[in-house]
Amino acid sequence: MFKQLQKIGKSFMLPIAILPAAGLLLGIGGALSNPNTVAAYPFLDVEFLQAIFMIMSAAGAVVFGNLPLLLTIGLAIGLAKKDKGTAALAGVVGYLIMTGTTTAMLGIFKPDSPAIDTGVVGAIVIGILASYLHNKYRNIQLPAVLGFFGGSRFVPIVTAFSAIFVGAIFYLIWPPFQQLLISSGETIADMGAIGTFFYGFSMRLTGAFGLHHMIYPLFWLTELGGVEMVAGEQVIGAQRIFFAQLADPNHVGLYTE
Repeated sequence: MFKQLQKIGKSFMLPIAILPAAGLLLGIGGALSNPNTVAAYPFLDVEFLQAIFMIMSAAGAVVFGNLPLLLTIGLAIGLAKKDKGTAALAGVVGYLIMTGTTTAMLGIFKPDSPAIDTGVVGAIVIGILASYLHNKYRNIQLPAVLGFFGGSRFVPIVTAFSAIFVGAIFYLIWPPFQQLLISSGETIADMGAIGTFFYGFSMRLTGAFGLHHMIYPLFWLTELGGVEMVAGEQVIGAQRIFFAQLADPNHVGLYTE
């Protein structure tokens, strides 16, 4: 169990390693392409330069926009024992079907309710599920008539059907669970220095066992790290808020909660 938790924590490192590069692209591109900066530094008012900056900003934004999917892929790859590409494909299929299921159920039963976005939490669940099913069924033998679907081809199929049930469960539990995460994050922020100590102590305590990689993503990327409106859009997670504010030319000050 302990080794498995370590492995899950290390699996976060691959997709999270992309974030600093994406943040630089988003921040630099957004900062140097906004009208205020261009007005202050006229030498930036060159068409091809502005095109480059806008492309940089868009490239960084697309990483953050698809971060849950990237985390799903990273977890599936990191936890799969062999044939990691199939596990990654199963993770993508599972995540898309899970989000599609929650959206469909919301449209059927609560069409006037806000959209359900499980974000990083949903990605973690699907990534772990896809890797588990991959490790269990990648060598499965089916009857001859269904032989084509045996082995690794069976993994995305069983993941797809499993993701439907996961999506249904998230539809039922996500609103109160999300509120719990938000309340917990606000409580930690309101604790001031004690909250900071709690975070640091948790990191140092789990770091001795190699489990700290399971702690900081929860603060960086989920509601536990805060929820903030940036440029008219809701941004979740302390690191994502920081990078979003860095790219917003109209924002003054930085998120410190």
